[in-house]
Amino acid sequence: MAEASPPQELVMSLATLSVNPFELTLDELDASLEATASAGYTGISVWPFVLGGAGVDTPWLVDRLAGLGLTHPVTEAAFGWLNPDRDAAAAEMANLCEFATAMGSRELVAVTMEPSLPAMDEAAACFATMCRAAADAGLQVSIEFLPWTGIPDLATAWELLQRADADNSGIMVDTWHWYRQPGGPNPDLLRRIPGDRLRVVQLCDATAEPPDAVDLATETMTSRLAPGDGAVDFAEVMGILGHVGAAPIWFPEVFSAPLAATGPQAMATRVMAATRSVLA
Repeated sequence: MAEASPPQELVMSLATLSVNPFELTLDELDASLEATASAGYTGISVWPFVLGGAGVDTPWLVDRLAGLGLTHPVTEAAFGWLNPDRDAAAAEMANLCEFATAMGSRELVAVTMEPSLPAMDEAAACFATMCRAAADAGLQVSIEFLPWTGIPDLATAWELLQRADADNSGIMVDTWHWYRQPGGPNPDLLRRIPGDRLRVVQLCDATAEPPDAVDLATETMTSRLAPGDGAVDFAEVMGILGHVGAAPIWFPEVFSAPLAATGPQAMATRVMAATRSVLA
């Protein structure tokens, strides 16, 4: 079995470095950018909607990342692609494609927060429409499965891709979602998915069982563990990715209230060390 390739890109999720990722000041935003660069990451992913609250715009971010030597290969995230108001769905995509192009991204992440999907054929048609719009902008699309939504697991995401039949589509594997998906990890299916469809892997860990009295959506935003600190079988995941020839963007995403409270520099450094340990 082939070993996983050494990481070429290691991209920090900026949102994880803040106690409140939905409301960032300019000082918090800039401190997180500097922490990412100094900790040794090659890139970062910034939610575009936080820029206005911080009082900056996309050109400022482009210049700042260039000065820090950071790339922005992944743009997150398209939420409205299933919106029955197709004009609204198209407008969201146009805005995201404009941002992604300005940032030099090549991958756009798509999710749904809805608890259920429409009929799979309808969902696949909406996904294919989004992929065509992304392709026109030179972008690829990776769907992310979230265990509490209408795309709760790898199997549903893979069925959606197969039905949509878009050449620029893929799946983002988040290892917390991988572990918490209904039925647990699905290594047999992961082995059957072509490696070129597995272009982004978000690295984080989970406790063996969910915390008491905490729903999954809350746990995922506050209680993840650094890679290697929990129950995810990283040796298995990395082995499968290597076997299928995947060469993904490695994308640590550790939403952890205790780690965020230590400050962006300490957290970025801690997550980097943990990430390198599982990639080794």
